[in-house]
Amino acid sequence: MLRKHLFLAAMLSGLAAATATLAAEHMFSYDPANAQTRALVDNGLTFVFEKSPMRFRVTEVLATQAKAKAALEPAGERELGASLNRLLPERAVEHDLYRITDQGEGPAMVHAFCPGSTKGWLVFGGVKARRDLVVHVLGDDPAAGKAKLCATLSFTYRGEWNMPNGDPRRSRNPPYATQRF
Repeated sequence: MLRKHLFLAAMLSGLAAATATLAAEHMFSYDPANAQTRALVDNGLTFVFEKSPMRFRVTEVLATQAKAKAALEPAGERELGASLNRLLPERAVEHDLYRITDQGEGPAMVHAFCPGSTKGWLVFGGVKARRDLVVHVLGDDPAAGKAKLCATLSFTYRGEWNMPNGDPRRSRNPPYATQRF
């Protein structure tokens, strides 16, 4: 019996290690799909994410044509002070919650997307190639002591960056123009 448990533990450990090695970083760019989204992000956003067979995690948001980026980290619903189901529009299928960190232009992004808020969150559904994307922006409401919905952003898929031969985020001459946030 002990031998079976040790074997099972070794198998699970090996599977976890193999999954970590299979994780790949991707970058998908999106264009605004409507006037509200265009007003907030001008020329679109690029999302950096890690994908493996057992995990999906958005790590950064980049202004597609500007040198602006904000780091994201997974967040728990408790931070919001309210249920995601109550904050999001009816029939929303997006439920992957990420906190916008204070790194880079994170505070500027929170302020641009949700004026008056000092904390911000993004709520995603699955990020998939050749699929449009909806992202809900939440911000803290200091008066109410809980989060509020600030915007629902709709994007059309533009394309995927080619990551193996270099990361455009670290290039000396990135393909960025100017964009606010």
